Amino acid sequence: MKFHLRIFDIFIFFIFAAAVAFSFVKIFENKSEKKNLIVQIRGDKYAYSLDKELDLEFDGLIGKSFVKISGGSAYFVDSPCDNKVCVEAGKISKPNQWAACLPNGVIIFIEGETKEEEIDAFAN
Repeated sequence: MKFHLRIFDIFIFFIFAAAVAFSFVKIFENKSEKKNLIVQIRGDKYAYSLDKELDLEFDGLIGKSFVKISGGSAYFVDSPCDNKVCVEAGKISKPNQWAACLPNGVIIFIEGETKEEEIDAFAN
């Protein structure tokens, strides 16, 4: 049995190969989204880039909250609240993640686009 390639077969092969290559590029491309840290205190909002290394200090309802931006993430270093849940929350770095010191009225969250295919702990 002989196999003969026709022009149309070659054309279909290249279209298929291009579609597969495009799919791999889209799956593995590194999207460098510009994400910002938003700090909200008593209705006022402040925005900071996560690309910089910053030590921030905010006057809240009961004292000063200290937030650090480092390595593309942000976290509470210290706050005047009694239970320190904000400090225990750890680092936030993905869009729509947040942490808050509710007694002090300081909320931090990451602003940016989310990828629909990302799975969080609740989806498992």
